[in-house]
Amino acid sequence: MSAQRNDLLYGVFDGTEHESAARAVSMGVFVGSAAAVAAALVWTMGTVIQTGALGEVAGSAMSWMLACLAGGILQQLWFNYRPASRLSYGRRVAGFGVTYFIALSGCAVLGQWLPADKPGTWVGFSAIYLVILAILTAAFTIAFRKEKAEYQEFLDRFHRRRK
Repeated sequence: MSAQRNDLLYGVFDGTEHESAARAVSMGVFVGSAAAVAAALVWTMGTVIQTGALGEVAGSAMSWMLACLAGGILQQLWFNYRPASRLSYGRRVAGFGVTYFIALSGCAVLGQWLPADKPGTWVGFSAIYLVILAILTAAFTIAFRKEKAEYQEFLDRFHRRRK
């Protein structure tokens, strides 16, 4: 298998047996979820082909699938993609926040999540998004600071023992 292909499959299908049931189940959930999304996309596109239009149910389903896929893709690009890791955590969060908001807004229009003629609902949508983003950012920042302090403590103990 080529290095490029291995990179694409890293963490998904590494070809080794799972050491725990939890790892096997989590991989099964991932693979099953990916298959469910693929099947739903095929169903949605079939509905569009048969009816010639993106009906309400199909549009809603498509918008939710696209929102979930966009979230996963953008998360990987902003937080697990090597070039993005050169940015500060705050810049990555901001980049993710802005790009995901754009994606969610497009999905909201496609799926008609909010009435187009009521700007107040869009303001509420934006406010809720920003509050959730702020809470998650604060939670991750606190967790990462705690983890960094623990690692620093381990490193300091290691250096003291070596002296």
